[in-house]
Amino acid sequence: GSSTHIRLRSTAVWVKHEGEPAKSEFVTVAYSRDGKVYRLKGRTVVMAGGSWTTKHIVRNLPKPQADAYDQFYRSPCLMANVAVRNWRFLYKLGITGCRWFEGIGNYMEVRKIATFGADAPTIGPDSPVVLTLKILFSNPGMAVAAQGHRGRAEMLSTAFREYERQIREQLMEMFANSGFDARRDIAGIVLNRWGHAYLNPQPGFFFGTDGKPASRDVLRATPFGRIAFANTDLAGIMDHRCSIIEAHRAVEQLLDQVIT
Repeated sequence: GSSTHIRLRSTAVWVKHEGEPAKSEFVTVAYSRDGKVYRLKGRTVVMAGGSWTTKHIVRNLPKPQADAYDQFYRSPCLMANVAVRNWRFLYKLGITGCRWFEGIGNYMEVRKIATFGADAPTIGPDSPVVLTLKILFSNPGMAVAAQGHRGRAEMLSTAFREYERQIREQLMEMFANSGFDARRDIAGIVLNRWGHAYLNPQPGFFFGTDGKPASRDVLRATPFGRIAFANTDLAGIMDHRCSIIEAHRAVEQLLDQVIT
């Protein structure tokens, strides 16, 4: 068969059927790359992106699917990678990671490094490593949608300098007594701001309410013409396993339209 093409640095603009969805033989995809807009067409399309983009990209989305996508809420997450010249301050405590309940963030771990070959590298307490901190933005008591909006606004509007200050102070408060010195030990900080990192499922998300099917099942049940829907949103669990499972299901739903 034909080879697969992956178009890097490309952003989908819209996806729509050629003609009526029930009678269409092709789907047209428009995408932008390097300031120009291109179009291509295929027999079928799997929308594997997140709910917050798919509902805008797919044109003429039927009301049941459109209403279902309106019931998906996302919350932000800031992942801070802190490069330290050594991690002896953790070694003295007998840990490689920890959780806490006050201050910025709530979780930290020595970043795992991908290894290849039979011999795994040895990382001693005096080796330079990267610490990954997870910083969430929850606002208990607010409506689920409002929590996401407020969290994204806070995460994106806070300056790097302010995050740097808070991270340095947090690490000093927790590890100064075991020998950590922020000025001496931190080599650099990289922030990854994920505006729609996690699905925030409301009551009824998994099993539906008032006798109506769950929104995720509406999107899973059947394709929209030649377009099927995937992504971990539909599983409610943000990991690679669910991503693969949902993609496999979506491809199977479209196979008969590709083969025939």
